[in-house]
Amino acid sequence: MNHTKHLYLLILSLIYSGSIKAQDAEFTQFLNAPLYLNPAFTGVAIGPRFMINYRNEWPALDKAFISYHVSFDQDIDKINGGVGLSAFNDVQANGLYSQLQFTGSYAYQFKMDNETAVRIGLSASYSQIKIDFNKLIFGDMIDPGTVTVSIPTGELVPSTLTKSYSDFGAGFLLYSKKLFIGGGVKHITQPALSFYSTDDGHLPVRFAFHFGYEFKKNRRSKSFFTPNAMYAMQGRFHQLNVGVMSGRGVLIGGLNYRHDFSNPDAFIFILGIKKGVFKVAYSYDETSSDLKSKTGGAHEISISINLADQKNAEKIRRLKRYTECPSIL
Repeated sequence: MNHTKHLYLLILSLIYSGSIKAQDAEFTQFLNAPLYLNPAFTGVAIGPRFMINYRNEWPALDKAFISYHVSFDQDIDKINGGVGLSAFNDVQANGLYSQLQFTGSYAYQFKMDNETAVRIGLSASYSQIKIDFNKLIFGDMIDPGTVTVSIPTGELVPSTLTKSYSDFGAGFLLYSKKLFIGGGVKHITQPALSFYSTDDGHLPVRFAFHFGYEFKKNRRSKSFFTPNAMYAMQGRFHQLNVGVMSGRGVLIGGLNYRHDFSNPDAFIFILGIKKGVFKVAYSYDETSSDLKSKTGGAHEISISINLADQKNAEKIRRLKRYTECPSIL
């Protein structure tokens, strides 16, 4: 079988196996998809802020995993916090499995002192998942003599190929103009994902913890150096992403390394520009595991437009409630 058929079998096992649990899609540029990472980031950069993320993972396997995320968030002084809206679309195996999710988030701010604040975030989501049954490959469809897919399946077709569910998350963020540290949790209610009523396989809770510290020559300097880390845990999956981001003038760049605790995963290279209200970044995941010759790595693009950087920025910064966050955010 070719790589695409292997991929179909892998996704099939994730959908139909009672013992194997699903795993959320991950963005390499996790700090450029803050609302996806942790609802407590909502409004932290004042805004209004608009963000777009695109990820093409394992492109050598015929559109294996393609993910999109768009978001809007803004801090609102009258409610002492920020509000956000986001949409996420994930398409696997060229449409075999897809998910569309809409999320609303709110983060309340507690002012610690003139330089430090804590935000507590909540999120609520509505998701719809679909499968294309005609693209699924079952074991009884494979001719053992030719190892080709040529036999009709005897598997029972689910009564519905679309499933919807609600979901909830929460998080916290401690930050100042140099530091950010926090964590988020998704799938608190562990919604059922099975397309069969006899199998109630649930989406496991996902925990993510993140940290970063920004070094700058002075407050007005446009140059920065920020070591950062993110640890995620979901069911039996564990992932650690560590690295550095830096900027000088309009240029930003970074080098990260990701490990899943059972084998090395990828070296990550990030390059972008930040000028005025705009920030654009591209990243490439160079696979370092045994799959490196088969996947084609991963490409990711993020675009951010933060209108708080316009003429009203200084007025906003004079608000007693305002706490400046690191440049990387």
